[in-house]
Amino acid sequence: MRKIILATLLLGSVIASVTQAATEQDDVEVITVTGDQSLVQMRSAVKKKRLEFYEAYNEINTEKYFDMLCEYRSKAGSNIKHIECEPRYVRLIRSEKIQDSFQGMALNPAMLPNDSDLVPYLRSEHEKAEAHMAKLIEENPELTDKWNDLLIAVYRYESQKALEKDEE
Repeated sequence: MRKIILATLLLGSVIASVTQAATEQDDVEVITVTGDQSLVQMRSAVKKKRLEFYEAYNEINTEKYFDMLCEYRSKAGSNIKHIECEPRYVRLIRSEKIQDSFQGMALNPAMLPNDSDLVPYLRSEHEKAEAHMAKLIEENPELTDKWNDLLIAVYRYESQKALEKDEE
């Protein structure tokens, strides 16, 4: 990414001098700089790095309550599957709240809690999970490397996405 930015700055000065010379000439050469990966490829790399990080995290993590569980799911009405990851504690709390909604009443899908109903119950658990993950990242060099790889992939993707948006 640094190479792209430096190349863009360098080319900016070259283009400025070419533009000045072009006012005297009718021929103008246009220089376009493109990245080595498309936005789709970068997004795919982020997903891959995220899964690699979660896999390494789950191997090191001894508190299974905070494990990251990933599975392929398709949305209602679609056969296209995509990967979704969530902590084990989210599934446990969701299950508990669904069981609570069944107490003493007939099955009514409209009365089942949705994810937004779980937010108050999950807030403190998210804080605990983040602290636990941060501690493991700090203590384990191999997990630190996976985390850094993920951050770099996210940074590259977000930077390229912003760059392409600015070009529109």
